[in-house]
Amino acid sequence: MQKANLYINDWLAIHPYTRQQPSDVYFVELANRFYRICPPTEVPDTFKKKLCLYVAAYFEDVISGLGLWQAFVRKHTELYATPLPFYTINPEYIKDEVNKEDIRFLIWNTLQKAPYPHPYLNPLDAAIEKTAHLFFSVLEEEYETAPANDFLQDYLLTVNGKEEADKKLLWLFGHTYLTEPSVQEYIERVSPSDKFIIPCGPPALFLYEWIDLLTDNKTEEWQQIEGLYPAAAPELSEEMKQRNKNTYGLFIQGTNGNPIVYLNGYQELHRFLTEVLQWPDDDNHTLPQMKKHRNFIMMANPEKGVLLANDICECISDPLNVMYHQETASKEAFSLLTVPTKCPPDLMKYLIDHNYIPDAQLPVYGERELVQKNADFIARHSLLYYYRGD
Repeated sequence: MQKANLYINDWLAIHPYTRQQPSDVYFVELANRFYRICPPTEVPDTFKKKLCLYVAAYFEDVISGLGLWQAFVRKHTELYATPLPFYTINPEYIKDEVNKEDIRFLIWNTLQKAPYPHPYLNPLDAAIEKTAHLFFSVLEEEYETAPANDFLQDYLLTVNGKEEADKKLLWLFGHTYLTEPSVQEYIERVSPSDKFIIPCGPPALFLYEWIDLLTDNKTEEWQQIEGLYPAAAPELSEEMKQRNKNTYGLFIQGTNGNPIVYLNGYQELHRFLTEVLQWPDDDNHTLPQMKKHRNFIMMANPEKGVLLANDICECISDPLNVMYHQETASKEAFSLLTVPTKCPPDLMKYLIDHNYIPDAQLPVYGERELVQKNADFIARHSLLYYYRGD
């Protein structure tokens, strides 16, 4: 028998308890079984081990009734009318059981988020599919006889006080098989309150959104946990509201009713700010620090005011944009979905909704259609706070 590569402490690191449960030995051995059959790969061994632990934990989730995977599938279905991104869901897919497509996604999610240098991974990669097939064959054998972890059943349905809530929420935020990959690079620097404002997991959900899904909005105790649910946004002053309204009116008037404008170079930006928006011609209002950039997008909202993005006009196929350049867009448009701060969230949503980044495709692999069908999910998955944060 080959020596074990994964141990009980590895398993406990992705669980909300320190005292070993009766089923834990079984799942650790299952993770080791995955490790032994995992095909050779360039993935560092640390993340190969994580992958095997995560797939075992996914199986435990399904068997034990934790509900984390089902919460993800439910949210993805709500957002995109299909249980999972990327994959064609065949008639044999059963949402409350183990599925090969689930495992394909778990493998991709784990490896894509692994913090070591690598290109953006193709979710349709043949090696990922092969590994998923091997793992699924094992789980098919084990499904009827695998032990449930009674500790996890309905674990998040109840909470008794702040101390217990903090423990459960920290685990949910950054130490489950599904959420840990998204925050592993900075989890040690997250303050107790930060976890309430940083979205986590593949669909970039805030903790209160996870809790609502996991409890079906029925657990009043969670409603009492301070900081979990967002407070009402502070009201803008009447002066600020009026200022934004006036700016929006001038913007729309200057663009013939369009909420967006494309500006070729700083001189056009300066002209728009001073002549259209009627801002004072001084350094506090004309953004001289932007002179180094080659082009700009401005977008207006009657409540929020205006936003500004720079150096991405070549990627946008909006008929209003004369700077669109398809060859450049084929190389660079995908980065709008994956590079933080490159494209403001409201602008990103506008571009996706209007299909104005049709050339976005996976680097190296292409797969343009895959990206177009999953653009919003890719942005959530890649950008997290920089797409969904305030």
